[in-house]
Amino acid sequence: MSVNTLETPAVPPTWQQDDEIDLRQYLDVVIRWWREIVLIAAGVAALAALSILALRLVTPPSYVATASVAIARTVSDVSFDERFRTSPGEMDTASVNARRSALLGLVTTGSIANEVLVELGDLFSEEERDPSALLERIEGEPGPTVGTRADSDLILITAKADSPEKAAAIANAWARAYVRQINTVYGQVPDEVFDSIRAELATAEQSYHEAQSRLEAFLADNQAKELNNRLSVIQQRMDQEVALIQSYLGEWQRANEYRNTAQALRTQLEQGGEGAVRSTMPALQTLKITIFGRPSGNFQFELRDLPEMSQAAMLADVDGLIAALEERLAGLEAEITSRSDGLHPGDGVTPATLTAFTPMYAEIRQLQARIEAESARRAQLEQQRTLNWESYKALSNKVAELNLTRAASSSEVRFAAAAVPPAEPERGISLSVGTGAAGVAGLLLALMFVFLADYLGRQPFLRRQVAR
Repeated sequence: MSVNTLETPAVPPTWQQDDEIDLRQYLDVVIRWWREIVLIAAGVAALAALSILALRLVTPPSYVATASVAIARTVSDVSFDERFRTSPGEMDTASVNARRSALLGLVTTGSIANEVLVELGDLFSEEERDPSALLERIEGEPGPTVGTRADSDLILITAKADSPEKAAAIANAWARAYVRQINTVYGQVPDEVFDSIRAELATAEQSYHEAQSRLEAFLADNQAKELNNRLSVIQQRMDQEVALIQSYLGEWQRANEYRNTAQALRTQLEQGGEGAVRSTMPALQTLKITIFGRPSGNFQFELRDLPEMSQAAMLADVDGLIAALEERLAGLEAEITSRSDGLHPGDGVTPATLTAFTPMYAEIRQLQARIEAESARRAQLEQQRTLNWESYKALSNKVAELNLTRAASSSEVRFAAAAVPPAEPERGISLSVGTGAAGVAGLLLALMFVFLADYLGRQPFLRRQVAR
């Protein structure tokens, strides 16, 4: 009799999150699954190696040849007049980099491809005579730099072909066509540009003469000086009148205050009787001195020097003072009224309320408006004349510069070094590098797989097979 014991399935380890990370559980998973990890990584590496070998068998060899073009900008530095100088323009770093980028971008153009197809037509098959297909075989890149951080002045033109001689012929033909095209674009002045600038020069000259004639005609009839003189006279006369009225107003206000003070003294005398005569007399004397004598700020007099007076005499004296002040107020009011078009001083006189000056203010505003219009018109004509002159001067200098540029030869790039047929085809993907990279990727994939399988409770299948 035999007893069969049931095997208890292995319970997957429980993942617990402690305060510290324990790497032993990860190491245990790797140890248990090491056969599967090695198998997956090796399988991926072997598959990559077979793919690289198969690609080499089905892909024909490709040869690469490189021709060099140098950025050698040559321009003419000519000085034919002290007032104008034609010289090569200095370019900053940004401009140089922009020019270099433009030159690199013009390496692969359809016009160059057409020229090369015409020159080397016998080397291409029917399928290869498409300009777009030929452009896919050409690359332009800046040359290497040695011992400096500055960009190189070399442009490398690389051509790919199925034979060494064909690759070198395409690279050299492409470089020659590229040099011709760049020097044509950057080194010569097109006829249409030259004719256009000449036409603009004639138009600018005519516009300048017309603007000068308009300015001369305006200056012949300009009345700005007469208007300014008239405005100055009116303003001076008005300022004098305003100052005089303001002085009359000040005197009227002071006389009115003195009259009110005298009336208050009279009221005090009437109500105070004989006893108020002696006490009021100093105030009355002070008021008289202030009105008629205009003393300084500090003056003194003795009370014992004042004469004895009765109440009636004192009232008569005060009434006389009040009458004199009222007469003075009436004279000032008449003067102010006559100079301010009937305005009474007590109505709140301000420069804006002096209606007598309204016509003068209106005339001043009219004169100012006319002067401003004359000045604006002159400034406009002078500005237009100056702008037309600057345009004419710039275009005249440009025509002279273009004439000299046409007479002198200039270039932007030159053919530096011809391509030679390569001895070996272009190297594709390295077998060792590709296999190693695939092995690393397979190893990472295998680790992800075994950690996921272990988390789901699976057992290593290779170990089960060995155990059986």
